Amino acid sequence: MLKYRSDKPMDALQKNNERTIINFADTGIDHVHLIGRYSYLGVRPQLETHIHPGMIEICYCDKGQQVYEVAGQEYHLKGGDVFVTFPNEPHSTADYPEDKGILYWLQLHVPKKGENFLGYNSAYAKTLIDAITQLPSRHFRGTAGIKKLLDDILQAGKQPMGEFNKLIVYNLVTNLLITVVKSTATPVQNKANATRILNVKQFINENLVNDLSISVLAAQQYLSESHFKSWFKREMGISPMDYVLRERVERAKRLLVGHNNTSITSIALGLNFSSSQYFATVFKKYTGLTPAGYRNMFKEGATGPA
Repeated sequence: MLKYRSDKPMDALQKNNERTIINFADTGIDHVHLIGRYSYLGVRPQLETHIHPGMIEICYCDKGQQVYEVAGQEYHLKGGDVFVTFPNEPHSTADYPEDKGILYWLQLHVPKKGENFLGYNSAYAKTLIDAITQLPSRHFRGTAGIKKLLDDILQAGKQPMGEFNKLIVYNLVTNLLITVVKSTATPVQNKANATRILNVKQFINENLVNDLSISVLAAQQYLSESHFKSWFKREMGISPMDYVLRERVERAKRLLVGHNNTSITSIALGLNFSSSQYFATVFKKYTGLTPAGYRNMFKEGATGPA
C-alpha cells in the first residue's frame, strides 16, 4: 500500500541517540518542511513505498551505503552521494533495510505558480525551483560543502526562530540548493576508477570462501595496505572489510534458502567466518535477522532471494 509520509514529529525538534529531525512547518518558515539526520550503527527496517505530497526530498549519504528505488530502478548510494526524489514520486528502499551509516534528508514544499520561495520573489523563485526540479540526474556525487550546509541548517533549526534566524535558514537552504545543482556536473564515478572497482569486486566475489584480508586485497591491486583502504573507502563509501562482510552475507542468504539441508555452521565456516556465533552476529548486523530466522522466512513456500 502506498503511504504518505512527511516525517513530521510531535515537536519542532525530535532527537534521540540515532535520529535528529527538525520540523520547520510550524516556525513560520515558508516551504522548508523539515531536515533530518540519522546515524545508525546497525541496519533498521526497510522503508516501504511512500510519497511526499508536493515536496522535493534531497538526501545526502555521508557515511556507509543506502539503496533507494524509484519507478523500478535501484540507486545505490555511497558516502558522498546525493539522491533526489521529486513531488508525489513513490520511492522506497526496495528489499533493502535502512543501512548503517550517516544520512541527511531535507524536504521542501514546491511553491505554487507565482508564489515567493525562500524569501525570493516569484521570478527568482521560479529560477531556483526550475533548476532543482530539472536536474539531469537524481543521483550524483556531492561536492565539498554540502555536509557543512546541512549541519548548519540543523544547528540553525535548533535556535529560537526570530526574523534574523529565519533569514539565516533561508540563506543556508538557498546555498544548499545552488550547491546541489552545481554538483550534478560531478559523475558518480569516473571510468578508470569504475573499472578498477569492478575488478576488485569481481576478485572478492570469486574468493568469498578464501582469505580476503586487507593485505590480500591490496596486493591484488599492487597498492600498499593504507593506500588501498583509503582508495576503496573513497570510491565505495565503506571500508573493504565492510564490503567483504556484506558480500558474504549476501552469499549466505542464497545458501540459507537454496540449501535447506546444509547446516548454518557449515555455511558460516564455508564462507570463512571464524565461528557460527560470529556469523550470526554479522548476519543480524546487516539484515536485522538471525540466519535461522532468515531461513525460516522462506520455508513456507516463499520465493528466495534473487
